[in-house]
Amino acid sequence: MLLAGHGIAAPVGGIATYLVGLTARTSLKPGAFAALGVATADGLHALIAKAPQGEASGKGHFRLLAVSGGD
Repeated sequence: MLLAGHGIAAPVGGIATYLVGLTARTSLKPGAFAALGVATADGLHALIAKAPQGEASGKGHFRLLAVSGGD
């Protein structure tokens, strides 16, 4: 039952189709690393989307990229 639910929840899109083709043309290693890259980009996108936007005064904003050393 869990497998059926996962199949419904994860529709195949353009990126997934590309990754399957890449893995079929090369081997599992490049396909797995490409999938990890896609998952990382999706995770960063979700993190940015859920970041607090701060108060109206401009104080208390979330400095997501503060580790880069920039302002």
